[in-house]
Amino acid sequence: MLEETRRAKLIDLIKEKGEITVNELSQALGVTGTTIRKDLSDLENLGVVVRTHGGALLPSHTKVEWSFIQKSQQHVEEKHAIAKKALEFVKPGDSIILDSGTTTLAMAREIKRIKLLPLTIVTSNFFIATELVGTGIDLIVLGGIVRENSFSLIGAFAEENIKKIYADKAFVGATGFSKDGFMTPNINEAKIKSLMISQSSESFVIVDSSKFERPSFAIYATFDQIDHVITDWKIPNEDKSILVNAGLDLIVAQKEEENDS
Repeated sequence: MLEETRRAKLIDLIKEKGEITVNELSQALGVTGTTIRKDLSDLENLGVVVRTHGGALLPSHTKVEWSFIQKSQQHVEEKHAIAKKALEFVKPGDSIILDSGTTTLAMAREIKRIKLLPLTIVTSNFFIATELVGTGIDLIVLGGIVRENSFSLIGAFAEENIKKIYADKAFVGATGFSKDGFMTPNINEAKIKSLMISQSSESFVIVDSSKFERPSFAIYATFDQIDHVITDWKIPNEDKSILVNAGLDLIVAQKEEENDS
């Protein structure tokens, strides 16, 4: 198991249990206690977990945004599956918007891997832009104020630039979810996401299932403003019903089969 995948599963186990011991993690993941302790130490340095005597727990992040790098190490398998599913809706010649998020970053990496060309991509995220430079894609990066926590571009300048384009499809992430819509921790980020949706013919929220378990701060889109939602196989049935009853096209990415080798 790759270190990135193992650590994502480790975080999921801690989240599921609330608090868990090194021995429990070692048995569940099939690695030594030494490996688990190193993982926990590294994740604690990133602020992802809190070490306890003999184990670890997750800090409370109900309304606090984790940094972009920390987020990219969570739910890796789910985000990869969502990214691959999302690309089933992108065809050569499309113009698409990728907002600032780790699931959209996974989508950018998949676009790069399969060499989906020709394509025009507009993004508000530095990591995504860096990933796509030199791939032959027509890349447009929005200007604006840099948010260090998410490496995204926000503010009036970015907003005005979005209004000057109209894309075939927009793919936006979410940090939280409520019965009223999709959410993000920052009001300025919410405005950018909202504009991306309005400046596209077809809109997709791409979000891993963990986001359905908590609200965030600002709603950027109500259900009637979104065309499709792509999530993973772990989405709770209750949230499935909310989305389907709201008239959304819910698309569930399935877990990839592991190789027998």
